[in-house]
Amino acid sequence: MAKLEIREPRQKRSIEKKQRIIRTSYKLFCDKGYYKTNTAEIAKEAGISTGIVYSYFQDKKDILLEVVKSYLASLSEQFLPLFDNPISQDNLSDMIKNLIDIVISSHVMNVEAHNEFMALSLLEKDIYILFHDFEDSILTKLYELLTAGGFSKTNLLEKIRISYGIVEQVSHDSIHNARPQEELDSAKTLAIRIIVMLFHDINE
Repeated sequence: MAKLEIREPRQKRSIEKKQRIIRTSYKLFCDKGYYKTNTAEIAKEAGISTGIVYSYFQDKKDILLEVVKSYLASLSEQFLPLFDNPISQDNLSDMIKNLIDIVISSHVMNVEAHNEFMALSLLEKDIYILFHDFEDSILTKLYELLTAGGFSKTNLLEKIRISYGIVEQVSHDSIHNARPQEELDSAKTLAIRIIVMLFHDINE
């Protein structure tokens, strides 16, 4: 079936209408789930006709991609303070602590969104690619900061990936309250220590 011609809004009113569709979809996908939401519901909740929705988006999947892009853009903003400062051996421990705090904060920004979109990334290749590219952009920036701080490039990317995996695990445990707070705090401290040790010999 031929795809509909999609227009890119240029006037302020049209741009706001498209953004309203994205915001409404974001809320519905979080509240009901992507698969349990239909385009007619999105249009009704946004206060526009279904035809208007299809003038900006090919289908519900197209809306989802824009919603996830908007979500990841919000996550990216959380990392900006970390990337504004140089990294050295002297402040590595503090940087790792800040990274863990930022990742936890980015996850709890909207736990429902995080859970829904991460689940979708396992089922929808396009969503997986968006999250993969987002993570790669974070790791690339960390790589640049570490090399600028004098850290050797030998196995550096692999060590960053391992470290980020540890940070993600600590963050997931924290947002789901999988363990008592005392254990979560201990896990965070241990994660920082392990990652510092992992990078300890990079300058040698």
